Amino acid sequence: MSVALATLLLACSGGDPDDSVLPGVQAVVFVKRAFITEGGGHNVTGGNGQTIDYLRYEPGGGLYVLSPPTPDGTLTNLTEEFEGVDINGMDLSFDATQVVFSMRTADSRHYHVYVANVDGSGVRQLTFGDWHDVKPIFVPGDRIAFVTNQPFTEMGTRADEYNHSRVVTQLATISVDAGDADRRLCAQNLSHSADPFLMSDGRVGFSRWEHLGPLNDVKLMAMNPDCTQMVGLAGTGGKPGNSLVQFQEIDPGQFIGVVTSRRGTIQAGALVHLDARAEGGVDGVLIDEQNARFDVLTPQVPTGEASPPSGVGRYRRPFPLNDGQFLVAWADGDVNERNELAETAPNFGIYLWDPETRRRTLVYDDPSFWDTYAIPVRPRDIPPVRRGFVGPTPDESEPAILGSVDVTVTGLNERVRGGQFDGTSLDEALDQTTRVRIIEGFSSEIGPVREFGLTMHEGAAIVGEAEVYDDGSWEAAVPGRLPYHLQALDRYGMAIRNQMLWIQAMPGEERRCGGCHEDRTGQVLPRMGPTTLAQQAGPQDFNAAIPDRTELPWYGAASGPNLQDIFDENCVSCHDGGADDPFAGRFYTVTTTTDDGEMLEYEIPYLLLTDEPLEVYYEMDTHTYPASYVTLLYPSAMMGDSVATGDTPPEWVTPGLARTSRLIEVLNINSETDDGDWAWEGGSHPEDVGVDLTREERLMLIQMADLGGQYWSRRNVEGADAWGAREYD
Repeated sequence: MSVALATLLLACSGGDPDDSVLPGVQAVVFVKRAFITEGGGHNVTGGNGQTIDYLRYEPGGGLYVLSPPTPDGTLTNLTEEFEGVDINGMDLSFDATQVVFSMRTADSRHYHVYVANVDGSGVRQLTFGDWHDVKPIFVPGDRIAFVTNQPFTEMGTRADEYNHSRVVTQLATISVDAGDADRRLCAQNLSHSADPFLMSDGRVGFSRWEHLGPLNDVKLMAMNPDCTQMVGLAGTGGKPGNSLVQFQEIDPGQFIGVVTSRRGTIQAGALVHLDARAEGGVDGVLIDEQNARFDVLTPQVPTGEASPPSGVGRYRRPFPLNDGQFLVAWADGDVNERNELAETAPNFGIYLWDPETRRRTLVYDDPSFWDTYAIPVRPRDIPPVRRGFVGPTPDESEPAILGSVDVTVTGLNERVRGGQFDGTSLDEALDQTTRVRIIEGFSSEIGPVREFGLTMHEGAAIVGEAEVYDDGSWEAAVPGRLPYHLQALDRYGMAIRNQMLWIQAMPGEERRCGGCHEDRTGQVLPRMGPTTLAQQAGPQDFNAAIPDRTELPWYGAASGPNLQDIFDENCVSCHDGGADDPFAGRFYTVTTTTDDGEMLEYEIPYLLLTDEPLEVYYEMDTHTYPASYVTLLYPSAMMGDSVATGDTPPEWVTPGLARTSRLIEVLNINSETDDGDWAWEGGSHPEDVGVDLTREERLMLIQMADLGGQYWSRRNVEGADAWGAREYD
């Protein structure tokens, strides 16, 4: 035991620690977060409305040691020399001599990372700058991992269309000794990364908000401490609630955490046990995120998306003890939006929770604060230092390598419909893969665009379409650090499957998966030798600047073609609402109720492909788009309280999947190698009425649907042609 720790425990101990609530534990370190405002009211959810938010500042809290850990134990404030303190995350060093924490004070507008000895001495600020650094943890190799909203370039952090520009977080690391002088940023995601935790194999686990089209949830991920090999840990194959947050590892492959709604529960929820070990895995530590098993330990606590009142309270920040019990923060009552409406904050105190009896024993509760982040002050094992795959200062011009050993291999039990497929099993359909489309995600960091149209999909650019070789392999060199998702394409250029998960890679990193969500308990080997044909040929070079990536603006782009050009040149001669329009006079009525309770009614043409402006209500706001965009996208965009009556059309465009889009079926598409090989039987349109549509034009419309039916692109922003790869990436 260190001198500082021993001195603290001797000075503060008020009795025999074996008689305390936590036998054998002499002290706990924890956080007090203020919720009572200067005016005496309650700050219930300000800045923390969603379970992965972090911008809540209410001064008056601090970092404390409680010794012994009993309701009447002695408190030592480690941050008493600072004014206006709020603590946003904390961890204890492996030898239990130091605490790392995120703190904002009255003298700063931002949270930064500090370290201190457990007796309060040696407080040292490690990070600085005009951004927030929160939720720090110690990692092997004398480093600290944390969450930051530092923009990777002056243009700002990426932000999904559902989020807020400039505030999305990514992970970063610093060294304990050098702090910001050895600061390393990880690859980007479009939505928050949050709640890092250390795993026994030396990796960093974390929660990640996944927003991609209709997908909008929080999963668990893991990465190496050098930011490489970001992979799924749990949540891709189902989970007992929308969001998995605040996890800690109990044993290799087994975890304790919180499952809850994404918003409305004041960042609290039900306790859940996660077993992510693959059945039959070597030593039980092979991770199988697709088949992770969950056991909700507090089943009385609701986990539904509507964030219903609990009535039995909700939990935060479980921390495992050696005897199978857990330190938790718990508040009684509803712990949901009712608290906000009543302007009364829930009261989180620290408890010992026994999973066998489901009994809580009070450790400490100050009703004037939220007491949370409790950790026993005692040494713990140091996981191994994992070998780095990239250097401390990667060459930003060096591309990342993405690829698959055999894209036709899958462990998913899915069916594919549309075109040549009629309920075909996914593994059989993937045998027809000819290319893999690599799609870069971007969003509102490009400027005033907050949403990308009548779709939940983000901004999208095709970086390239990599050739799939005879052995099912492919490889591509792409710009590093960016978020991508992949689509396996058939010979018609349509996606067979749309991967609904963002993947990233650092500059110089090589990431090869086995197949298309292959079985994690097996191993995918090259079909035709020790290496794949793609590896032998080398990666296709898609390390292109922004102006050289394929984007599909609908209308009004400052540069390049618009999708409306295709309709103007080939379609509006018939589909203009005039006498020769086969759909003239056909309308449907959409009735919707706004958040303010106002009833709105819109009359929308069955199909009209002109650029005539039409007004519609979508995502809590009224928008105006060209008639072509509204009539093609609105049938799939209606949501919430919207009700359509009258002559309702088919789903002309299915955002994210061209092959089930009625528009693409009517137009049809021929094979890239055989002009007479068509995806659907029965001919093509508009050739049947004497108008020729080129294959390239058909492909643009297919790509529009496969990418998500976005209206806006970066080409709608003035000066987009001047953006270079490094200026923005």
